[in-house]
Amino acid sequence: MFAYTDHGKTLQPARALENYRLALHLEYSQSARLPDSAFTLAEAFDEVPAAKAQTAGVEWAAFPRAALATNAEIDASRFQLQDEYVEWAVDKANGRIQRISFTTEFLAYYEALARVGSDELIAAIKAVIPTAQPQVSELFGPGFVTASATENARAGRFRAFAQQNPWINGKKGVICLAHKSSTLSALFRLVDVAAIPNPKVQPGAICTTLAGNCVPERNSDPNIAAAVQSLARNDRSLTLADPVGIEVASLAGIWRVGGHIIDINDREANAGLWKVTRGGRRAELTVPADLLLDDVPIGSGAQVAAALRVKASIVSAANVDLPDWARVGQERSQRLADIATGGAL
Repeated sequence: MFAYTDHGKTLQPARALENYRLALHLEYSQSARLPDSAFTLAEAFDEVPAAKAQTAGVEWAAFPRAALATNAEIDASRFQLQDEYVEWAVDKANGRIQRISFTTEFLAYYEALARVGSDELIAAIKAVIPTAQPQVSELFGPGFVTASATENARAGRFRAFAQQNPWINGKKGVICLAHKSSTLSALFRLVDVAAIPNPKVQPGAICTTLAGNCVPERNSDPNIAAAVQSLARNDRSLTLADPVGIEVASLAGIWRVGGHIIDINDREANAGLWKVTRGGRRAELTVPADLLLDDVPIGSGAQVAAALRVKASIVSAANVDLPDWARVGQERSQRLADIATGGAL
């Protein structure tokens, strides 16, 4: 099984890392065996000369384009409206915004910890939010006894209770995504089906042909699908880059503090106001009273999301440069099956 990277370096003990790598392996294997798709296993690129492989970041705006709502409504309706693989929570004091926390981290990461036990999950949350003091009942719901539960039961309960979990829903913190469309599996299904060449439509319109796997009204889905379709049509095989996930790319706009322009994306120059951590999966904006975005005070998280760009990274290479077993049309090759099945045992 491919040694997928722990982007947050919080999958402790080792069994949690094994759980997460297995979850990723199953997603990669399912996608690699989709007939006619240019998606292949990450292992294939171990056999491609580095000079012949390319990594490209597909970017989009974090603001939920499909949300027909005010900024305040978008902030307050996270699990209904924040659907661009980016979610955020706004912390206020005395009616004024103090901090906005963004996450692009998948629930599956923390589910791998929940499988091991509540202590391991709590330790990881504390690593993300140092002041956190999570209670077992907050993570799994009242009355659930984690010590006597099976791994599957713990994982299922943690997943089912996610939107009530105050360390996910923003009441006490926001450690990961919880919108029903912002899942690890959704990202894989979008990329693998978009990687089936379809010359009947332009790449920019491919999203409309992918049924429930791609939502044309979003910023994320059409951009990802078009980029992947373009690679597939150019006879390139591809995979989601390791570490898998959505990264915070940059904040656009003119930012001022005390009337002075600052480079908000430069941690040396922004006085710690904008911090991106966990391999780009988490970002926090500290909001002093005199912080302005395009000469407007910060009034909502959605306002900042409109300036935020995020990305997914795709690795590709010419189909002829991949090993025979990984090329388009070889989805049923014995070698691919051996890797996919052997890693899942």
